[in-house]
Amino acid sequence: MPANSENNNNNERWEKIEKALQELIEQGKQTDKRINSNAKSIEALSADRKAAEERLDRDRARLYEAMADLARAQAGYYERLEEVDKRQNKIVEILRLLTERNKEEND
Repeated sequence: MPANSENNNNNERWEKIEKALQELIEQGKQTDKRINSNAKSIEALSADRKAAEERLDRDRARLYEAMADLARAQAGYYERLEEVDKRQNKIVEILRLLTERNKEEND
């Protein structure tokens, strides 16, 4: 009977080892699944980031274009303002001359 008992103990040990190996294999499969899932998430995030960077670049270009348009519009506005100022000075000069002439005629 001792040989039988020893065989039973060996069988139990082998069963425990097999069970432990099966658990390790299953854990390895689960780890592989997590790694693959994480890799897919990283790829998706990388694609999202790239798309966001491209949008940012386009938006930045549009902003610079709008700023250039604004600068041109401001330059045009100040040019027109200068023209108005020159015309206003001419009108003031004409009024001054007319006032002097009227004053001379009335004196």
